[in-house]
Amino acid sequence: MNTNGVLRKHWLQISFHFALDSMLFYVATLCGLLIRFRSDFDPAVTSYWPYVVITAVVFPACTYIFGLYSTHSASQGIASRAGALAVCTLVAVAMFIAATYLHSFRPIGRGAVLICAGLAYGVTLVHHLFLLHSMRHSRERVAYIISCEFDEVETRLFRSFGTHHLDLAGVIEHNGYSATGDVRVLGKCANLIAIVERENIHRVLCTDKSLRDPALLKQFCELRYSGVSVMPLVALCEEVDQYVPIELVTAEWLLNASGEPHLLYIKKVKRLFDIAASVAAIILSAPLLLAGMLAVKLSSPGPVFYRQARSGRFGRVFNVTKLRTMVVDAEKAGPVWSTENDPRVTAVGGFLRKYRIDEIPQLFHVLAGQMSFVGPRPERPEMIGKLSAAIPYYQERLMIQPGITGWAQVNYPYGSSVEDSRRKLEYDLYYMKNMSVFLDAFILLDTVRIVLCGGVNCSHARTPERNKAMQDFQVSSAVPATAVATEKAAQDFEWTSV
Repeated sequence: MNTNGVLRKHWLQISFHFALDSMLFYVATLCGLLIRFRSDFDPAVTSYWPYVVITAVVFPACTYIFGLYSTHSASQGIASRAGALAVCTLVAVAMFIAATYLHSFRPIGRGAVLICAGLAYGVTLVHHLFLLHSMRHSRERVAYIISCEFDEVETRLFRSFGTHHLDLAGVIEHNGYSATGDVRVLGKCANLIAIVERENIHRVLCTDKSLRDPALLKQFCELRYSGVSVMPLVALCEEVDQYVPIELVTAEWLLNASGEPHLLYIKKVKRLFDIAASVAAIILSAPLLLAGMLAVKLSSPGPVFYRQARSGRFGRVFNVTKLRTMVVDAEKAGPVWSTENDPRVTAVGGFLRKYRIDEIPQLFHVLAGQMSFVGPRPERPEMIGKLSAAIPYYQERLMIQPGITGWAQVNYPYGSSVEDSRRKLEYDLYYMKNMSVFLDAFILLDTVRIVLCGGVNCSHARTPERNKAMQDFQVSSAVPATAVATEKAAQDFEWTSV
């Protein structure tokens, strides 16, 4: 099965609702033009058709930026969602009006605008009321196959994630193992098919060892062809929360993940996407860049730009250029992580960082082929070695071109510790496996939201329950020495980075 990110359930649903909103907005606008112009409908459509198409794409793009397609928006009230949709409609209509005024022969009238906007808002609001109801009431029942104590520890790990819309119905015992925890026992694996039907199970979770068990292969195939998903926990985390817990990553997972992105996309399509996106971004952000340069020059002595060595693809070093946000010689004593309320950051620099204006010069690195528009953030060479010793699989992020923005950047705030780097790597690994032009496009929309909001709210902080479950999982995984060595390296790195 092709597991490219856009075909996974999460992105498939977002793409579906994005396309449905676009189609509803388009049809509603055409109906509004028909009501307003009647006999002159054909000439009106001929005149306004290109602008209708543009606004029909702008509306769902704004909706995505507001996060209304995300399962996290299920906690929103109806009034809040209706207000957000009204803002999205106003933005799209404003663009429609501006575009038609460029058409000097026939600018759109106020009557047509009101009718089109009212119809478009009405039909998309109905769609989102159904979507909100679906997100609030759709739940999936999960069963876990356990054949040893290690498998049972993994069920506690699953419960600690707090996954959305998933209920653990119970465990199914295999290979004569008897569950010792407090989770309900559904039966034995010999009756797997019957248990799934009786308990209305939507997903069956198991470890990689159980997936490779010949005794279960026939039943797994029957379940999958019956519409019941059978997967390891790491695959569920990818699909539901779009990140990859490092504790669940194996060499086999890495090997399979590295084969997912198509070579054509990495070498050709992604490069074309980078060139087109960076050229458009340079043109649109030129006024901001000039204003930022002037602000840096007037606010503090020193150069406008700051250059620093970073590691690119396969560890190749290049000098990245940014607007200077710190005082001159901020690292004369050596590399130090930037922290919240860092005294080295100037007043103007803090503003430039908050709204990512200092990153604009990196667009020229994208054109030069040193960076990609979307990818893992380029890290400093002296940090790479230390982080690689402290974080398993950290070197994997060097396998693709670093980016100005990325899945980690739009989901996790600025990192200032080994733990932050570990969490961001989980998002980078997800992107590396699922990269596609569709995912890149959605990340760009997320970046717009981050810029407008002035930062990321961390939604991936580990709870005490998850930390305890992770510790139990590492102890049970038969590699405690590796975990201890990694933890010691992390502690040493934290001490030398302060």
